[in-house]
Amino acid sequence: MLVRVSRFGAEHAASFPSETVAQRSFAAVAEAASALKQHAVTQASARSEGGLAHTKAAARTRLRGSLRIISRTARAFVLDAPGVVCKFRVPKTNGDHALLSAARAFARYARELETAFVEHGLSPAFLDDLDAEATRFEQASGDYRAVKLAGVGATAGVDAELARAFAAIRRLDVIVANVFRDETPVLAIWQQARRVGQGRRAAASEGAVAIVPLRLATNVA
Repeated sequence: MLVRVSRFGAEHAASFPSETVAQRSFAAVAEAASALKQHAVTQASARSEGGLAHTKAAARTRLRGSLRIISRTARAFVLDAPGVVCKFRVPKTNGDHALLSAARAFARYARELETAFVEHGLSPAFLDDLDAEATRFEQASGDYRAVKLAGVGATAGVDAELARAFAAIRRLDVIVANVFRDETPVLAIWQQARRVGQGRRAAASEGAVAIVPLRLATNVA
């Protein structure tokens, strides 16, 4: 609808002098239409973040598994060093921050006991592996969060642009009705151009800004 309204303004530009409310309103509609296209691309990207969610979940599973192995191995030290077990407790929560904090703490404490861990069957590279898994999880978590936030921002942008566009069209309803009050065919074209579909989103958006129906605007003369 915004594209149709913009096209109407371009095709009848001669009837709307430059630097007038009408010209500014048509420009606002065109700008909103362009911005909405960009927001739509961002929203589409956010809706297709399933791959990132899978990557994050897989990275979390690997990291939590490594922490459990280290924690289980540390329990074998309890006779020689009773306090060691307390340093290697896997967090019960799946929260990103808690898991990453535990991974960093495990790496710090395990480095002091690296030889003992290796002697109990862990790979000599277990600390490097733990660091790599923590890094992958942190990266996957950051990528997923960035896409989700971008989607939220795009949705807010859509609402703002729709409000701006419909406010401009509300003014144009009156202006077009006045300028073309004796030209029924042009008014019919305008009515068709600014018609909004019956989708829930469109109906809600139109109602939210109380657009003046054309049949009312034509009474203003």
